[in-house]
This record gives sequence, C-alpha cells and structure tokens, in this order.
Amino acid sequence: MRECPSCGYGNPDTGPKCGICGRDISSVQAKAAPAPQKSSGLMLFAGLLLLACGALCFFMQDPPSGKAVPAGDGGNVVTDENSFNYEGVLYALDKMTALRFLPDADKRRIPPLLLSHDDRVGCAAAGLIGSWARSETDPALRRSWFETLLGAASSGRPVVRRQAALEAGFAIALGFPVSGYMERVRGISAGLVAQSEPELKAAGFFLSSMSGMEDFSGRMLETLTTDPSPDARLYAACALSRLGHAEGHEYLLKAAAGKELPLRSEAMSCLSYSASPEAERILLSAASDGLDPASAEAAKRGLALRHQLKASSWRKLPSR
Repeated sequence: MRECPSCGYGNPDTGPKCGICGRDISSVQAKAAPAPQKSSGLMLFAGLLLLACGALCFFMQDPPSGKAVPAGDGGNVVTDENSFNYEGVLYALDKMTALRFLPDADKRRIPPLLLSHDDRVGCAAAGLIGSWARSETDPALRRSWFETLLGAASSGRPVVRRQAALEAGFAIALGFPVSGYMERVRGISAGLVAQSEPELKAAGFFLSSMSGMEDFSGRMLETLTTDPSPDARLYAACALSRLGHAEGHEYLLKAAAGKELPLRSEAMSCLSYSASPEAERILLSAASDGLDPASAEAAKRGLALRHQLKASSWRKLPSR
C-alpha cells in the first residue's frame, strides 16, 4: 500500500492519487500491508469518515484558488480543488448509513458537508442527518438534527435544499413533533413553492403537506390543472392526496393504473402517504398483480412505508 503523506490514508498500490484527499502519491514508496487484525467495523469507518470530512472541510474553508500548496515533505503539490477526490467522502458517508452507533462528536462533523461544492456529498449528508432526525431518542438532539435540516432547506444549493426539505418532511411523517416549528416550516415551504424549479416547488409541497398545512393547496390545485409537466402535476397530486383532497386522490389513482411506466411507479410511491381510502387496496393489488417490475416493487415499498407510518404517531388526515 501507499500511505498518503498528507492525510495518512493507506491507499492500494495502484492509482496515482490518494482516495481521500486527492494528493499525488505516485512517487510514494509502497509499503507491505499490515497483518489483518480483528477490529471494530465502527472504528474503521468512523476513522475513514474523519479523514474524509477533515480533508473536505479543509478545501471548503480555504480553497486553493489555483495557488500551489507546497507538500510538507517537499514532494508534489496540490494545485486546485479539482484534484480533491470526493469519492472518498461519498464512500465514507455511504458506510455511515450502516453504523448503528456513532459518537455525537463525530456526527457533528457532518453538517458542514451540507455546504459541499459537490451536490452528491451535500445530499448524502442531508440523508444521514434525516435518518438521525427520525431515529434519535434524545429529544434535544433530535430537535437539533431537525433544525439543521430546516436550515439547509431554507438556502444553499438547490439540490441539497430539496433533499433537506424532503428529509424534514419524512421526519414529520414519522412522528417528529412539528407543532413548535410550524411558522418556520411555513416560511421555508413558501420559499420553496415560490421557486421556478419544479423540484424545489415539489419539495415545498411535500414539506407543507406532511405538516398538514393547507396554505399552498391553491397552488397545488393550480399546478395539477395547468402545469404542462406530468412530473409537476404528480408532485402536486401527491401533496393534495396527503391533505385529503379528492382531486389528488383521483390523479394518483389514474396515474397508478395508467400505461406510462415511470409515472405509474412514482404514483405508487406517492400512495404511501395518501389519505385516500383506496390507497392501500391499490398498492396491495399492484404488488400482487404482476405489473411491470418497477411498479410492483414501488407498490411493495409503498405498503411497507404505510405500515411504518401507521406504527409511528403519523396523523392520518381525513379524506375530503
């Protein structure tokens, strides 16, 4: 292996750059790999995450801006941020999702990644924080993670804003006590709904509907009836159906029975949250009737999510 002189990561013998910090290691002499030892997978991935986050935060806080940064040992130099390898950070964040325990001090290293220049890193960080907002047992920490999501949903890179809003909405659907945050959620939803990008508008619809807000139902109905984009209409229908509006139910049920396969699969997913009395029956039928594989799989996931929602303190909204 080749040990990076900058971050200490032990890279495979192949490859000219460090998989964590992107340093050129082609001139580093390879060393024999240490003998395998029994060690905790938690420590391995936590250590990898710390290295990755440390390297990424360095580039975020003090970007090289084209200036060469001298290597400590007089070797090669890093010349710009493009030399940084985000794959190491993504790998570490992906492995984090499988860890059942991580010290709070290490979790606190994740929020800065929401500001990453790489949208994939920002979205992965939002996904992790969302999982903690849903599963944390300490009320104060759970509120802290939820507030972090709201902050990310209110400003920043559009893709990360959308992901943070979806994660916050999902946390609410799974029982997060949102009553003390309603005004803030309303303001963030309004900001998202006002955007021209359909994906941001959809995130605003989702967040507000998961909170039970009727504030934007008029915009949802307008989108459902006038927007030329099938995806935009589906997003509006999903939110309306969650709020119990018959127009949303009808659109989702029609899309779920239609021949447009991508739209049908998405409609199955939307039925997970629907307040329609027909939603569960449609999902059960779709899961067992031999539809196209994608739609059938979406229906099975939808059923599983509905059962999860029922087991939580999810507030079922009445059908209208």
